[in-house]
Amino acid sequence: MLRPWGRNSIGTLLMLCCVGLRGGGGVAIAQETFPQKSVTVAVADSPTLGPAETLPAPPTPPGGQADPPNNRDEDQSQPSDRGRLPSAAGDYWWRQQVRQSLGIGAATLPLTADQAVTMALQQAPEVRQIRLAPQIQRTEISRQQAAFDWNRFLETNWANRSEPIGNILTTGDLDGRFEDDWLTGAAGLRRYSSSGAQWELAQRSGWQRNNNNFLIPNPQSTSRLELTMTQPLMAGRGKEFTYARIVEAQWTTAAVSADSLARLQDYILDVAEAYWALYQSRAAFLIRQRAAGQAALLVQSLHARATLDTGTRQILRAETAAARQQAELMAIAALADRYEVALRRLLGQTDYQTELVTQHDILETPPSFQREAALQVAMAGRPEIAKAVREVRMAGLRLGISRNQLLPKLDLIAGSYVAGLASNRQLFPSFGNQFAEGRPSVNLGLVWEQPAGNRAARSQVRRRELELQDALSKYEAALQQTQADVQLGFNQLDVAFQTYRQRQRALAAAAEERVYLEERWRLTPLADGPAILLLESLIDAQARQADEEAAVAVAEAELSLAVVRLHRALGLLLRQSSESQPLEMLVEEELDELADPLLEEQRQ
Repeated sequence: MLRPWGRNSIGTLLMLCCVGLRGGGGVAIAQETFPQKSVTVAVADSPTLGPAETLPAPPTPPGGQADPPNNRDEDQSQPSDRGRLPSAAGDYWWRQQVRQSLGIGAATLPLTADQAVTMALQQAPEVRQIRLAPQIQRTEISRQQAAFDWNRFLETNWANRSEPIGNILTTGDLDGRFEDDWLTGAAGLRRYSSSGAQWELAQRSGWQRNNNNFLIPNPQSTSRLELTMTQPLMAGRGKEFTYARIVEAQWTTAAVSADSLARLQDYILDVAEAYWALYQSRAAFLIRQRAAGQAALLVQSLHARATLDTGTRQILRAETAAARQQAELMAIAALADRYEVALRRLLGQTDYQTELVTQHDILETPPSFQREAALQVAMAGRPEIAKAVREVRMAGLRLGISRNQLLPKLDLIAGSYVAGLASNRQLFPSFGNQFAEGRPSVNLGLVWEQPAGNRAARSQVRRRELELQDALSKYEAALQQTQADVQLGFNQLDVAFQTYRQRQRALAAAAEERVYLEERWRLTPLADGPAILLLESLIDAQARQADEEAAVAVAEAELSLAVVRLHRALGLLLRQSSESQPLEMLVEEELDELADPLLEEQRQ
């Protein structure tokens, strides 16, 4: 990290700039071990790179011609030049030094891109928040399934009434008031079945005493065991209606899981972008540090030759260039510090005294894909499409439920009971008499109801039809967006690869020019004209080589990021494990029967 230098941070930076530190010291710590999982970004490894002071020119293509432009209409989605990059690619000196500590932290944490992703998935609070969303929604499945559980109930009621007598049949005479004392109780079970029927099994008992001459015996105990059933015959009938809320809850959970998977992949992409931004800023820091050292050496050389052939104007010009390099180094140091803080925040790490050291190998040859096969992979793997499919199914399911409510309410009510009677407060004898005496009683009836005009149900159907059209439009948009993202990912990878190659060639030419001008300046400073012109050319060549080296580092990071972005477009950055799949549905065999006919009907 480039921030925690304490009170002498600026002095430390200037000291590092002046001495031209090539590889930082610092205290090294053991590299943490992270399990390699399929959730990480897949990039190709490159061979170990060694330091070099100069960059040889790349080999000339056969026939002395430049690489032919890429044909984007080819079935192969990668550049037409599929060979290895120029041999100079393995000689970039900063690739080894960027893996070492810059000596500006109390400890170091070597980190590859895969390890950074794994650490973020394990530690980042944002990741925990994203993962909680499907778990929260999954509780709705159990809540809807609980609607079919048996419900136990217990009811009691006691009343002591004293009312005026308004009818001789109330007590048998008109003297005094009607005095009634009674106690009732009931216990039983209730349940909704998959057909929509409501079942109730209840045992009711009671005791009553009053001054009615017609109550025989008085007081008396009663018992009644009854079984009732209310079965919808039209609206609300069948498994398609009763299981609809369970299925909707499960599809909602699946949609939320797909959305969380998409958010996790976006988070992984953010981590990858922060990681490679840190890599290129650290590489740029080393490159600018080296350029500042070269500018300082040139100033020293001019001062040493001041008594021979160097004028004051040349010294001032070189000192200006050296100061500019120092200023650029300060800006790069601040930028690298910002990128490291951003990466540390994404990783969920709070130890700001540890320096993050990038260790990932640079990608030399991009992976090969067939566009048609890759598009099929994206259609199957993109969580956005999976979410859109679930939303279409949920919209079709809601439409089917609303159409069911267009039907009138027609319920079948059936029941049967046995009753027993005993004198005084003899509850147990009355309970036994309900099975020993008489026969069961039976009742049967129908209940019909329908609103005039049925406007509420019709409005609900219309709304659900529009919601289904909206869900289908979102699904089509998700397909088109996926196709566009895949196409854009291939194009970006192609451009990044070609840019990387051209930056290598530009760097090779810049390095050769700098070596040539340094040799001319060292041997014959006045051979090509006035000394100030040759010095200007040398200073420009040194700055140009530093710029091209920084551009190569940026191209390295962009090439690796282009692969990551392509994997994001294909939906391959993260795969859902079996443990995180939604709960198995209660009636899995009915799922297609519930939604597919509704969707087919809408298509027709």
